[in-house]
Order: sequence, then structure tokens, then C-alpha cells
Amino acid sequence: MSSSTTSAPTLPDAPEDYPWTGPAVRSALLLGSGIVDLDPEGADDAPTEASSGDRDRALVDVATIDQALAAEGAAPLAERTLVVAVGSNQTPETIARKYARSGRDLQIATPFVRCTVHGLAVGHCAHTSASGYIPAAPYRADGERMELVATWFDDAQLAVLDETEPNYERVRLDASLFPLSLATGEEPARYDVYASSWGVVAHERPIPLRLRQQEMFDELVAITGAPVLIGDAAEVCARLAAAPDALNTLVREHGLVAEDGLR
Repeated sequence: MSSSTTSAPTLPDAPEDYPWTGPAVRSALLLGSGIVDLDPEGADDAPTEASSGDRDRALVDVATIDQALAAEGAAPLAERTLVVAVGSNQTPETIARKYARSGRDLQIATPFVRCTVHGLAVGHCAHTSASGYIPAAPYRADGERMELVATWFDDAQLAVLDETEPNYERVRLDASLFPLSLATGEEPARYDVYASSWGVVAHERPIPLRLRQQEMFDELVAITGAPVLIGDAAEVCARLAAAPDALNTLVREHGLVAEDGLR
């Protein structure tokens, strides 16, 4: 475990900059004192899935995580729910803000571990968030391979997270259909994801996640010509925040919604 510790910001990022994951996701441990990196030095770009001849390699040590949780008086991994994130929930900073906004007396310690998921891809929820951005949503994509982040939540933490996802349903995926390999070397039999309750935005097929809201807005303008999406991303987010159902109505009127295939 790296000795590098950073503080977790509590102020939200601008909606037009969603998903706020930065250039790369990482394995980390969120603690009350800040964020501790779990990735070995120089392993930021290392694949989390071991090759067929390297099955004993693990980038992150499970025992180290459980020791850190025990030192915090937190629930061990065995008593937590594994959730694979596809958007801003991949970052400890986002989860720290959600804990803080809940106002509850929570145990903060939360592990984040990079992972490889097969058969799953990331697109856009067919409904905007409260602050007007179009959030990420997973969908079934046979043959796809994604590098994401898996997080272990205790029951109280998970209850808070569920409340912050009003446009989603937490569903359990079977690894026989959606294989998962963790940076710990483990391959869990099942795990949860937050699936869109509104479907995913699609133009013949689901539109893959755009890392800039401006790019997604411009793409939808080219398809629909909708004035509500024309302009600077910050202005568009403000418009959509003031009209919560506008995007969902627009994409449904233009036949731009697909089922995610996860249920």
C-alpha cells in the first residue's frame, strides 16, 4: 500500500466536467484522514486482469486492505457488498462527498480496487442528474472489455449510496455472464451495479460514454436539433437542471432510448 495520502474534497465539481474521474481511475482506500493509494508504484497503467500465464500476480493485496479496515474499526471485506462503478462513483472523492452530504455518522473507511469487466460497457442514462449533466450508465455489450473500479461498502454506506442514485436501480450481476477480475487477483461470482431506471441513450446502438458533457450535448444536437442542448456545456447543464424531464422526453420522442440488457 502506498504511503501517499491526500485529502478528500467535499465541494462538488462543476456538472459540465462530469464524470470527474480524471485521466485514470485507481485503487485506493478512503479513510477519515484522507485517501491512501493502493496501486503499487508505477502500476497505474498495468492491466488488472492477469494473463493466462500470470494468474498468481496481484496488484493489490487483500490482507493489506483488511488490516487497514481493522485498524479503523471498520467492517472487513467479507461483510461488505461489492459494487462495480461506471461513472463518478469510481473515485473516492465522489464517495466522500456523498457521505458528507448525508449528514449521517458513518464509518468512512471504503476500499476501491481497479477491475476488468467483460460483457459490460458504459453509456449514458436517459435522464439527467439533479445538476443537469447526463450521467453514466452500464449496458450489456457482448465481447466488450472495460477497466473500471469495484468498491466494497458496508450496510450503512450502501444505504447512503442507494439514496444518492434516484435514477438507478442496484442490480446483481452473475459473473458467468459478466466476468469480473479484481486487481486483488480474485474473480467474484457476483457483484452489483447501478443500472439506469430510464434505459440508456442510443442512436441505433447505445452511445458510449463521452468524457466531456459538451461532446455529448453536441452529438445529441446533431441528431435532434434540440435548442435546449445548444450552447456551452455549463449553460446547457443549468437549463437541464431547471427542466428535469427535458432530456428524457427528448430522447424518447426521437427513439433514442435502448434497454440496458442487464436485468
